[in-house]
Amino acid sequence: MNKKWVTIGVIGVLVLGGGYWGYKKFTTKPVVATNITAKAKMGDVNKVITATGTVSFPHSIPLTFPSLGRVVELNIQPGDTVKAGQVLAKIDDTKLQTAVLQQQANLTSAQAKLQTLEEGYNDQTRAQAQASLASAQQAVATSQQNVTTAEQNAQPSYLANQVLLAKQTVNQASDALAKAQQSGNTASIQPAQSTLNQALIALTNAENAQNGGAAQALASAQAQSRSAQANLTAAQYQVAQQAQGPKSGDIQSAQASIAIAQAQLASAQTDLANATIIAPTDAVVVTSPLQLYEYTTLASIITLTPVASNLQVDASIDQADISQIKAGQKVDITLDAYPDEHSSGTVTLVALQGTTASNVTTFKVTVTVDKASDKLRSGMNANINIVVAEAKNVLTVPSEAIKTRGTKKEVTVPVATGANSTTSANTTNKVDQAAQSSTKTNSGSGKTAANVQYVPVEIGLDDGTNVEIKSGLKEGQEVVIGTRSSTTTTKSTSGFSLGGGNRGSGGGNAGGPPN
Repeated sequence: MNKKWVTIGVIGVLVLGGGYWGYKKFTTKPVVATNITAKAKMGDVNKVITATGTVSFPHSIPLTFPSLGRVVELNIQPGDTVKAGQVLAKIDDTKLQTAVLQQQANLTSAQAKLQTLEEGYNDQTRAQAQASLASAQQAVATSQQNVTTAEQNAQPSYLANQVLLAKQTVNQASDALAKAQQSGNTASIQPAQSTLNQALIALTNAENAQNGGAAQALASAQAQSRSAQANLTAAQYQVAQQAQGPKSGDIQSAQASIAIAQAQLASAQTDLANATIIAPTDAVVVTSPLQLYEYTTLASIITLTPVASNLQVDASIDQADISQIKAGQKVDITLDAYPDEHSSGTVTLVALQGTTASNVTTFKVTVTVDKASDKLRSGMNANINIVVAEAKNVLTVPSEAIKTRGTKKEVTVPVATGANSTTSANTTNKVDQAAQSSTKTNSGSGKTAANVQYVPVEIGLDDGTNVEIKSGLKEGQEVVIGTRSSTTTTKSTSGFSLGGGNRGSGGGNAGGPPN
């Protein structure tokens, strides 16, 4: 009987112990909230507006040849630094030199005619006038024939046919040479080789004509025809004048002829000068598509930028921010390709007229680069940060510390709460009670609840990270910027179970009481 009661007692002890163990194991401790604080400190607050843009040269100098031609001199490549007056490139000017000589001759002739008028009329001057007329007529006929021939030679179909015929001739000459070489007849190889060489030269000439030479020949023929016609008109006039004798205004007419000849000579000299591209100022070569001994095209444009020219960034600013942008504001510039490379610049232009696209209005802002990174290049995508406001060496706290109550701003500061003030851990209930107490009362300054106090402050500039404190706090004073919560459940590393299983009498996981 006693043995039975002993057994019952043991079982009771085990049941009570298991219940206590389950209670300790599965009971969660209260949530503990810890204030996250930061100190008010001296620093700088910069408000910036960000945008993206493109790097470019603000001033570019395009240089090109007014007429097409074959490049015979090329002294530059992109990246070169050139001096004012330096010859950059030159095209073949042989025909242009001839045109200058022709216009010089025309001017001399016009001057001679004026001299004849001034010296009077005689048989010799009349004979000279007739000779000049005949020569001018022949020159007109010749120049017109040259124009007709040049027009035919400039026809695309004709040029293409000439190239085709030249290629056929080359093929035939090549076949003939091959046959001569196969026959072993050395006497026929040399003539065949000579024929092939001539055919190749003819093909080159035909291709050059197709690539612009024929067009230049036509332009030259037309210019010579106009000049010949002008000479003919002058010669006809002289013959008539010699026949009729001097009239009122003859001197003025001769002088006009001289003026025309001078203008034509000046035009020819300009064309000759334009066959050479000269640097107008000290500059850097940005682009140069020219190739030596190749013909120029309308796209053959050399681009320079002055040596002293800084790069710039053109960006678009949203209409909501443009009122904050002013010329003279400092800018930090980074590149998409090199985000760690920084350049500095200054806002130099703010557009007055906006541009609207997809119902979004933006304004162009130009930033001149003052100090450029070595990696900054024209055409790159850039990110700009425009400093629109700044406060230097002011008292600051993190922006998240600022709370709004009505129209006023305030911060939360931790305060000592008796004997337990040495720890920074405070329960969530106490923090909530403090907030409720502050909300229910209209008193602002010095309101305490639990372990925090609400302090009104006057703020200044806020850059989204830090905010300027004008009054209400002192340097080094702590402010609450948030709370950190944690829940603690303690588990034992040893325990027991009934019936040999791993579950206790309450159905929970087995384990001993916490240490």
